[in-house]
Amino acid sequence: MENKSLDIRYACIHGFYWMVCCAMTGYASVFLLDKGCSNSTIGIVLSLSNILAVFGQPIIASYMDKTNKLSLRMLVSFGLIGIIALSLIICFLNQASFIMIALVVLVFTIMLTLQPFINSLTFVFEKHGIHINFGLARGIGSVAYAVISLLLGNVVAVLSPGVLPFFYVGLSLCALGFVYTFYLPNGKDEVVHEQKEDTKQLTITEFIKKYKKFMFMLVATILLFFDHTLINSFFIQVVNHIGGNSADMGNAIFLAAVLELPTMALFAKLQKKISCRYMMYISAIFFSLKHVLTYFATNMIMIYIAQFMQMFAYAVFIPASVYYVSQIVEKDDLVKGQALVTGAMTLSGVFASMAGGVLLDALGVSTVLLIGAIVSILGTVCMFFSVEETH
Repeated sequence: MENKSLDIRYACIHGFYWMVCCAMTGYASVFLLDKGCSNSTIGIVLSLSNILAVFGQPIIASYMDKTNKLSLRMLVSFGLIGIIALSLIICFLNQASFIMIALVVLVFTIMLTLQPFINSLTFVFEKHGIHINFGLARGIGSVAYAVISLLLGNVVAVLSPGVLPFFYVGLSLCALGFVYTFYLPNGKDEVVHEQKEDTKQLTITEFIKKYKKFMFMLVATILLFFDHTLINSFFIQVVNHIGGNSADMGNAIFLAAVLELPTMALFAKLQKKISCRYMMYISAIFFSLKHVLTYFATNMIMIYIAQFMQMFAYAVFIPASVYYVSQIVEKDDLVKGQALVTGAMTLSGVFASMAGGVLLDALGVSTVLLIGAIVSILGTVCMFFSVEETH
């Protein structure tokens, strides 16, 4: 059974969530530099936020898999309320201080931690025979990210980076409004699963032992997303290296984000013809193609062609990985599985953020892109050996 109203509300949740992500991490350097932070401090803030999210996601997921007192909808709502409350404090802090840095790290951590739980919201409905179009919602999220990126660039140029925390508050309030209305048609707010008396919940260690091939797939994800995050985090250096400027970079980011929508929106139909296993293979191949093309790029045309690959790389991987987890992991471990996939992408971001700047200073853009492309190819090889047949 399909419910268009729920599809629209879920798409709006993703749209506003990814706008919040853009306002926070996409403009983190702009905001923190304006407050007087050094580049080293910015790197620490982003790395620490990612590290805390990597640990926070599976811990919260384990609790969600065990409890029958808290629904995913309530969890996401509490997270957004936390972002709103803390961001309101940041709005009125003028200069960088320990308190401001700590609050920014905490707000970024909550935002990153929420991602797998927002992804998992759909599967509460699937259990009741209600299909939610995850691909469409995630595609809307990508377009929303692209649009708000262009908008914020102009707003910050006219006003100042100091307005960004107000966007954290406003966009989170909008997301919270749609999360509040996102419940089953009968008004029942369900927990993740029906808790059974004889069901023993797995610890993270037990989960790793039980799903060994799945853990190998997470390694492949880390390798693929290393170069993906490396390029995104230091894209201006890549573009400058071939003679481009910030406007060219903005166009390239917008192109990639907009191209994600058609693939994600049509994913539900594609899934009927191609299994999640082969979708994962396709995304891995195109990730590596994109990264190799970026290494060989000598002008912006080649960069745009590489960005076009996003349509079959990231845009396929995100919905495919969510559905793959739902098919390969048992229901009682579902939220934990979703959190670990997001955690793998986040952990890759930590490595890329920490190593990227150091490698660029020491080796230069070309050599760093070559290293990234090699790591990406290794990730694709690992993906072929780790992904299992789904049902």
